[in-house]
Amino acid sequence: MKVNKPFGGLLLGALLGASQIAIQPAYADEEQMQRQIDAMKRQLEKMQRELAESKKQSKKQSQPQAPAEPAQAVTARNGNEIVLPAPAPPRPDDGSTIFTKGLPSWVEGIHFSMAGTYLAAEGVARQHNEVADGASMPPFGSPGIPLQNSALWNEKEFRFSAQQSRIALKAWGDIDPNQHLKGYFEMDFLGAATDANNRESNSFNPRMRQAFGEYDNDLWHFHFVGGQAWSFLTQNRVGMLPNFENIPLTIDAQYVVGFDWLRNPQLRFVYDVDKIAWFGVSLEEPAAVFPGAPSSGNTNIVPPGINTNINNFCQGSSHLNNTTTCSNDVAPDVIEKFAIDPGFGHYELVGLERWFSDSTNNGLPNSSWSQKVTMGWGVGGSFLVPAVPKILDLQGSILYGQGIGRYTASQLPDVVIGPDGTLSPIKMLSFLVGGVAHPFENNEIYAYYGQDQTYANAWTVAGTQGGWGNPNFANNGCFNQNLTNNPGALGSGPAYNTPIAGFTCSFNVQKAQEFTIGFWQDAYKGDLGRLRYGLQYEYVRLTAFAGLPTGTGTPNQGLTPDNNMLWFSVRYYPFN
Repeated sequence: MKVNKPFGGLLLGALLGASQIAIQPAYADEEQMQRQIDAMKRQLEKMQRELAESKKQSKKQSQPQAPAEPAQAVTARNGNEIVLPAPAPPRPDDGSTIFTKGLPSWVEGIHFSMAGTYLAAEGVARQHNEVADGASMPPFGSPGIPLQNSALWNEKEFRFSAQQSRIALKAWGDIDPNQHLKGYFEMDFLGAATDANNRESNSFNPRMRQAFGEYDNDLWHFHFVGGQAWSFLTQNRVGMLPNFENIPLTIDAQYVVGFDWLRNPQLRFVYDVDKIAWFGVSLEEPAAVFPGAPSSGNTNIVPPGINTNINNFCQGSSHLNNTTTCSNDVAPDVIEKFAIDPGFGHYELVGLERWFSDSTNNGLPNSSWSQKVTMGWGVGGSFLVPAVPKILDLQGSILYGQGIGRYTASQLPDVVIGPDGTLSPIKMLSFLVGGVAHPFENNEIYAYYGQDQTYANAWTVAGTQGGWGNPNFANNGCFNQNLTNNPGALGSGPAYNTPIAGFTCSFNVQKAQEFTIGFWQDAYKGDLGRLRYGLQYEYVRLTAFAGLPTGTGTPNQGLTPDNNMLWFSVRYYPFN
């Protein structure tokens, strides 16, 4: 059989392309596999189109062409001549439909997926009342766990929630065989108009979880991400690109103490070496977490003789939540990461640099505001290994530094006002260990233990006690129950740490600890999607810095408020 040159060239190219794919290593990356399949499909479709066109041309040459019917003129009743349009051309011989206007050509090359979308019905039963949603804890390091001086300590809590229901949309395609684009959007309903801020999840309403674009170049081994995604500091399962994060499987949307995460606007630059070694840097949205309600129980203490301005009220007119404050930031957070996938597990090293800024003056008539900047930093690493392949995965992560509280699930403070008015970073250690087992089909059992620990950063100036974890803070009112608050009055319910009149409760969290265990089981998985249910037990404990007793109260020596919680969830995934 004689094959024309263009067709033969395409056939030879397709065979060579198939051989190239056959000898490449198989990566567990659906997009990489899809790109390879798409490249072969495009070659095959081009061959089919050229073959069909060749057949049409041969048929046209062998058959006489009927002349097109001309436009016809008719005479109306009023004597005017009307020209009617020419009749539509005959239907093609191959029976294909004629489109007068088609979709843009690029649509054919784009793939869409709503995998990750689900509807949720879930809830929680708590031993102590946190007045919190049935899908998420407050940040663990704030006294979301009530202290013994609150009426909430003696109240139990049960809540339902569907707010974690999620909408996800991914679109991806190829510019050419070596260049690829992806867009991803993800939202849920786990938010309220007054709790939006840029300190942790950046969940401005409607609650945008992620919204980013990604460019990948296989020839240069280069990747770029722009938009809001999980922070570069968050551990990955493989590589260091979005949608491959190793997120704890918890029902609780605050995840686990010791898990380091943000969802943050960022510009991410990554280089890979054959998708085995990865190097990257990310510039991310800065923000600072300060002591004070609700983070600790004591407000920022300013040294005598100094005025400070550590933050400003956010402005609703500027699209920020004006019920909270915005720190005064001068530069993005910078995160560097090295990762390796040697064929057995995934391993990472990370570095973090931050800059904290405030304005100070001494209050004298001729003084002026002076901006001061202090640097924070962090170093850490993580691992994820298949201890028993396809049966048991083990993981661990650690982060240590000064001014890293914002990146932890506890949201403990980053800095305090120092004795000269300059922001002073708080030293901190965060770690998490865990495991996920797959004992039988469509089942996952998980267990995690994590801890976020701060170290004291205290000062005394002219008799004024300040800083974080100061042993001279008065804590005699943390145990004694306050009976004067009215829990039923809107806006005047018992605060988590409101002491009896005449007593003080400066509750600074020394460490937060959590143990959690749970499971997920698929009840159905088929053509109609997936239906799964889960159950989780969670125990959280806070340990306060010891304080100075005064009067007749009890100091917080050994003050460790805790909470036991039982979570449940039923989720339907219609697209996966």
